[in-house]
Amino acid sequence: MKAVIMAGGLGTRLRPLTCNLPKPMVPVMNRPILEHTIQLLKKHEITDIVLLLFYLPQEIQAYFGDGTKFGMNIEYVRASEDFGTAGAVKLAEKFIDDTCLVVSGDAITDIDLLSFIDSHNDQGGLITLALSQETNPSPFGIAITDKNHRITRFLEKPSWGQIFSDTVNMGIYVMEPDLLQHIPDGIEYYFAKDLFPKLLRERRDLFGFVTDCYWKDIGDLRTYQQVHRDALENLLRLQIDGQFKDGLWRGKNCKIGKGAKFDGSVILGENCKIGNGAILQNSVIGDDCEIGPNSVLRNVIIWNNVMVGADCELTNNVVASHSAIGDRVFVDENVFISERTSIGSESRINANVKIWPHKEVEFGSIVNASLVWGDKWQRELFTNSRVTGLANFEVSPEFGAKLGAAFGAWLGKHNYVLVSRDATPAARMIYRAIISGLMSAGVHVENLQVMPIPIVRYTLRTTRDRGGVHIRRSPYEKMLMDVLFFAEDGRDFPAGATKSVERLFHREDFERVEFDDVGDIDYPVRIIQSYVQDFLDHIDTRVIESAKPKIVIDYSFGAATQVFPSILGSLDCDVISLNAFLDPKKLTRTTRGFQLALNQLSKIVKSTNADIGFLIDAGAEKLFCVDEKGEIISGERLAVLITKLFLKTDRPAKMAAPVCGPSQLDTLAKEHNIELICTPDDPGSLIQATEDSEVQFALDTKGGFIFPEFHFAFDGMYGVVKILELLSKAGLTLRALNLDTPKRAYVEGQVPCPWEAKGKVMRQLDKYSEDMNRELIDGVKIFQNDAWVLVLPDREKAFYHVLADAQNEAKAKKLVKEFEQRILEWIET
Repeated sequence: MKAVIMAGGLGTRLRPLTCNLPKPMVPVMNRPILEHTIQLLKKHEITDIVLLLFYLPQEIQAYFGDGTKFGMNIEYVRASEDFGTAGAVKLAEKFIDDTCLVVSGDAITDIDLLSFIDSHNDQGGLITLALSQETNPSPFGIAITDKNHRITRFLEKPSWGQIFSDTVNMGIYVMEPDLLQHIPDGIEYYFAKDLFPKLLRERRDLFGFVTDCYWKDIGDLRTYQQVHRDALENLLRLQIDGQFKDGLWRGKNCKIGKGAKFDGSVILGENCKIGNGAILQNSVIGDDCEIGPNSVLRNVIIWNNVMVGADCELTNNVVASHSAIGDRVFVDENVFISERTSIGSESRINANVKIWPHKEVEFGSIVNASLVWGDKWQRELFTNSRVTGLANFEVSPEFGAKLGAAFGAWLGKHNYVLVSRDATPAARMIYRAIISGLMSAGVHVENLQVMPIPIVRYTLRTTRDRGGVHIRRSPYEKMLMDVLFFAEDGRDFPAGATKSVERLFHREDFERVEFDDVGDIDYPVRIIQSYVQDFLDHIDTRVIESAKPKIVIDYSFGAATQVFPSILGSLDCDVISLNAFLDPKKLTRTTRGFQLALNQLSKIVKSTNADIGFLIDAGAEKLFCVDEKGEIISGERLAVLITKLFLKTDRPAKMAAPVCGPSQLDTLAKEHNIELICTPDDPGSLIQATEDSEVQFALDTKGGFIFPEFHFAFDGMYGVVKILELLSKAGLTLRALNLDTPKRAYVEGQVPCPWEAKGKVMRQLDKYSEDMNRELIDGVKIFQNDAWVLVLPDREKAFYHVLADAQNEAKAKKLVKEFEQRILEWIET
């Protein structure tokens, strides 16, 4: 059998180690990743291989040649551009005339290939995928197989709510040559993202081979370190050179000084010199390296031709080839030093720093994030279209400038971007840093300063800007800072674009423009006036003016105070305003603080005999209601009431709500012959649903309402006025509407769940519910007679949400309790 190895990886997230080295050539246990793959093939008597190259192909060809010295026959195919995984294999079509093995050159595994190939031959499909169980399946493609090993469902890089299994695609396939007919020529095309979903839609036979072998996709620096730890602990089978004795693998011609100690497992390459009194613990040292006297190395990976001076201390670091570290140097944890770098004596390298190739650190220097980019973002940078981190620690000025430069590099010089913020000093600080980064990339900034989020989104629709950024203090946790990204039409920044910006951010090699190309800052005029005029043009102002409602509004100290009072004034409303000034210290409300604010609103509505009370969040996106008797209306109940009110006067063809929406929404839609579009439980999905022109109303269960006639996104200010208009037209109060609408029970619960168990729980839940009446839009929603229960993993925190909707509270609570208990059992299983 012939094997095709995909060896074109750039290794973006392994930068700076891969600045001048293709990812497959990064050493693991003193051999390139690709060499381990080739040894695995040879072990299983597969000796004819085709290497698919793209990034720095000459490095790979120079090392492996025609394969003779490795006992292999190697052919090469070079891609002129990135054609994706399937597109690259298509380029090798002339070499594939029989069943062949396709292997990723970026991963480390000890899979039993013969059993895998036998499985494919027994099943007889077009392709068989090697599958592994992972504690965090979200970065990979996930698959479900039936009892005959046929793949029934496949989803590439799902969000937590979409995960239905912890069985992931390893990027290793056995395929028939006929499969190539399903791959188009000359375009970017991927197995997981494009080909597999297409084949499943066409009901082709895809099979899975679930294995418990070791497998790690070396996608980032942390995983690179983890693979070495696993190998040193004998968790995988790799070929290691040298003589082994008492935990030490010792290469040829090594010299070990007097009193040198080796703890745990240590690998020394050839021609190494270890100084007197040196201590090495759980470390890998390459060929031709020298470790000075009394130096201490713990959990360190050192490539070839590296010199470490005397009395140094290195912990949990990687040092690339041809680098030199002087005497008495302290290198803190998670420092990555690229090739041909010189670190002067008595220097200190602080934690989480990456040093790029050919850098020289002078004698006695202290290197930290202010001198060389630090990186606390080993995890995913974006959550949907948002970056969130600890203010002034993770989201620091240095980080902001870097993020702005990455976004600017993606936009391209001479383009325009809209930037805004809330009123907090921390947001102003990060805002200015991001602007600096954008300008350094040659991007022009249109500066809105303090502005409500709905107006930022609205403005993007009508300007030349290619995108937008809004910086705010998190509305949920006061120590966190959010950086929100918007597309050029004001919608959420798309997933593909966030991945591109994230790659640029981690690569850290974005271009700084020449002096004359640095971006400008403009201050757009009449932004608020344009918004207000269009706002009022979409409201029946006369019906509100005739009703003259008396309302109480809590502005939550947010930016709506700059806009909304003038709108309400033009409608002749009698308004009592609360917290109607900017207060940076009060923009974040705890759960208790939020409830106290609603209680205060309730009391003031009753004491002033107001018709209704509203609380608008600090970002002016969400609204919460109190009726004239002071009753606080819950988010899910308000969703039902406003839907009923809207449908009294409007007849949209479609409306949209999240999967967690109360069942009464579906009932109302059916009564009015309206199609209800069910979306995942996130704002971006609702906003995306409004791209369909027939969707004229969308809402969530947390105070968010979208009226696409005016705005495609949540707008708390427009929502307040639209509710006043609808109530005035119907001649109703919110209380009368509430009393006239039947109630059902809606109960929510939470179950703590470790991140590493989330995928396992979803797999167990999917298996448990496979024969039930269910929906798999976001999490798993199970229907039981006139009730349903939804189990939904939280996207950002280590717990599960359990929600139930039933005719009575006892039934809903019983469902929640039942599935909370099941989740706990699945965690322990």
